[in-house]
Amino acid sequence: MEHNNKYSEKNKEHKETQEVRNTAPGRRKRRAAGAVLCALLLSAAFVAAAYGAPNLFLPEKRGYVHVRSDMTASEVADMLSEQGYIASPLLFRAAAVATGQAGDIKEGEYVIDTSMSVHSILEKLTSGKSEALRLVVPEGYTVWRIAKEVAAMGKISEKDFLAAAKKEEYLYPYMKSHRDVTFPTEGFLFPDTYFIPLNATADDIVKMMLKNFDDHLTEEMKKGIDEENLSIYQFVTLASLIEKEAKYEKDRPLIASVFLNRLDKHMKLQSDASISYAMGTHKAAYSIAETRYDSPYNTYMYEGLPPGPIGNPGMDCMNAVLKAPHTSYLYFVADEDGHNYFAATYEEHMKNVEEHMP
Repeated sequence: MEHNNKYSEKNKEHKETQEVRNTAPGRRKRRAAGAVLCALLLSAAFVAAAYGAPNLFLPEKRGYVHVRSDMTASEVADMLSEQGYIASPLLFRAAAVATGQAGDIKEGEYVIDTSMSVHSILEKLTSGKSEALRLVVPEGYTVWRIAKEVAAMGKISEKDFLAAAKKEEYLYPYMKSHRDVTFPTEGFLFPDTYFIPLNATADDIVKMMLKNFDDHLTEEMKKGIDEENLSIYQFVTLASLIEKEAKYEKDRPLIASVFLNRLDKHMKLQSDASISYAMGTHKAAYSIAETRYDSPYNTYMYEGLPPGPIGNPGMDCMNAVLKAPHTSYLYFVADEDGHNYFAATYEEHMKNVEEHMP
């Protein structure tokens, strides 16, 4: 009888131990599931709190962002983060998905402030209400042409823009000339696409464009300009001539080489583009009488560079000056399609003229 009792007790202990062993994994799974659930709830609570809270982790910044029609919510989040308007692109993506707004972001130009919450930013980006006027300034446009584009926006007159473009006080020191020029800002109104605030003035636009030029002028470029023994002002003036003379990219460095060689030899540049600027005309070729048009901008009449740029050159033409090859070319002529042919002697040049001029 005692033996049976001992056996029963051992059997009971074994059974209880087995039950404990069997229930332990279940408890661990429940604890893990509970931990995951808590984490998810905390994450959701954090996202919800951050969604409506102002951003306190970034320095003050206010500006325009351009959302393209093909951008995803993830790409918009990356753009906002890279430009310093949000602290966490991951949080922005999570909020956009959680609220169902990820697919509702619309193309446009929007004013974004770092003090805005993710909620406020998403509300703005899904509204589709653009808050800026778009101004497109192609390479080579003169101040006169830019003024017309500005006026076409319907907010600022040509007259007001031209008046602002004459204000030397907006220039950076290296942009200033000691010669009489038509517009002191000519050459430094950087060609680009601008998003103009609805309340912007002509002065605001000019300052915006000048700053854009300064932002694009790198230290490496300044070093290259110095190695060419040019001032920045001379460099931009030369680039503006190339911008008008070259239709095709491959011709730009060679045209730069021709002009640099002529400057070294104290030969007149004889650029038709300089006559065009001086006379305010646009022609494929000029007569002998027109080449004698008396203007300091006419490089048929006066040696060296014109007093200032004859347009606003883009980066390609500025880089063409810095990458100009060493050649013996002193002449070039363009055919009716704009392709240029180069020569080292006048005889070679006249042959090119006979063969390729229309």
